Amino acid sequence: RIATPAQTQAQNQTLLTQLCMLRALRTVLPLLLLPSKSKVFSSAASLHLLLPRSFAMATATNATAPADAAATARDALLQLDRMPLSAGEALDPAKVCKQLSVLAVVVPPKDCHDLLRRCTSALLNVPRLKNIVNCETDPAKKLLLLCPTVRAIDDLPQETRALISKFETVPYTVTLDYDYWRVDQVLKAVLPAELGEVTTSFETIGHIAHMNLRDDQLAFKHVIGQVVLDKNPQIKTVVNKLASIDEKFRFFKMELLAGEDRYETEVKECGCRFLMDYSKVYWNSRLMQEHSRVVSLIVRKHETVCDMFAGIGPFAIPAAKQRCVVYANDLNPVSYEYLQKNAALNSVTKHLRAYNMDGRDFVRTLVDSIASTNDQTKMPSFTHVLMNLPASAVEFLDVFRGLYRNKPGLPLPTIHCYSFSKADDPAADVVQQAEKVLGGKIETHSVHDVRDVAPKKRMMCLSFPLPAAIAYAEPIIASDAEAEQAEKRARLEEA
Repeated sequence: RIATPAQTQAQNQTLLTQLCMLRALRTVLPLLLLPSKSKVFSSAASLHLLLPRSFAMATATNATAPADAAATARDALLQLDRMPLSAGEALDPAKVCKQLSVLAVVVPPKDCHDLLRRCTSALLNVPRLKNIVNCETDPAKKLLLLCPTVRAIDDLPQETRALISKFETVPYTVTLDYDYWRVDQVLKAVLPAELGEVTTSFETIGHIAHMNLRDDQLAFKHVIGQVVLDKNPQIKTVVNKLASIDEKFRFFKMELLAGEDRYETEVKECGCRFLMDYSKVYWNSRLMQEHSRVVSLIVRKHETVCDMFAGIGPFAIPAAKQRCVVYANDLNPVSYEYLQKNAALNSVTKHLRAYNMDGRDFVRTLVDSIASTNDQTKMPSFTHVLMNLPASAVEFLDVFRGLYRNKPGLPLPTIHCYSFSKADDPAADVVQQAEKVLGGKIETHSVHDVRDVAPKKRMMCLSFPLPAAIAYAEPIIASDAEAEQAEKRARLEEA
């Protein structure tokens, strides 16, 4: 008689147990042969401490081996067959399907719990599927589904076979349709193998999924978008970031991949609600911790904030909610519109004043207005400046040179300026960038590494009190400033 795979496996396990026992005896016997006074342990102690330990190791190995083998075989079966689409071809969800033929044990409901407990390793054990289903031919019975690798009762271990043999077994088909499979599993099956690892990650902004597809994936962008949409019920719109960035207002341009052509959405962050048109303003959910970090620094003493590039208010709104006075500005008229809406939405209009100006003009106008106002309760001096425009914020530092030259009574603020760096020492690099624009040394400062933007490119935050030597210095001549700005723009674009 030819041995079944299960029988062969059992024989191998027996041999492995015997081998472990022999190794244990080789360790124990030399101790037993020592003179009685030299023995470190008694015979009983040696056998108790050494032999059972080796035997336990063998038993554990034997116990886990069948389960591991079954799990490996099961995982191999739970793979979608490849069905690669050609470029531009639409996905038919009905074709994304796999059927597993398994054995089912017909059992009375009263026996289900006991069999589930005693036959665990032999069951279907497929994620998100039940091991027990209703029996369609006999409503009074249940079907206990066995592992797909079990083709006959003889394939089961002897103990499990003894439990199940007294019941009837019938064939059963498990259908794994499109709804069962994850995004990565579907895309791996339907996209060409040469694409390699498939992009499945995305940033969530309310009901919008924002993807960043590689160039070689663009021929299949609508398939990818559709699968992401289908598998995430909370997502209604899937977009892909385009390479171009709006030159004036610095928000990402995007294209619709799947779902609704609707971009106004709402997100919650730092205990605040933010309404926006995601296609026309800048928002980055990855900066949530940074927003929280900076706001926590500012609100300790309920200080006054000047936010030069406020966007829709990720810094300004939480600070105002903590009763800080906030002067918030953004050049983008759409961002300015939503900044005002978010101030009302979060009931902070009393503490936030919104502006729609160029960053330099905003700061100059604000300082002049504060200096000409005798009542600090109506228009208090700002003590912090936020410059969250890392691609070009450093360029705007020139506005602070000589800004307080004729206003000695105003306090000098602490500046938090964001910038990118590709240098080996990004902390030193951002300080050098700032000093070059300011035209002077920054003696006291701190640098916070915000995040990794791209390979060898970091987003940094430089915080420093505005030096008096710079604040009261001669302003930079306009023509010289323009020339320096052009040079810096070229350097930033190259970076």
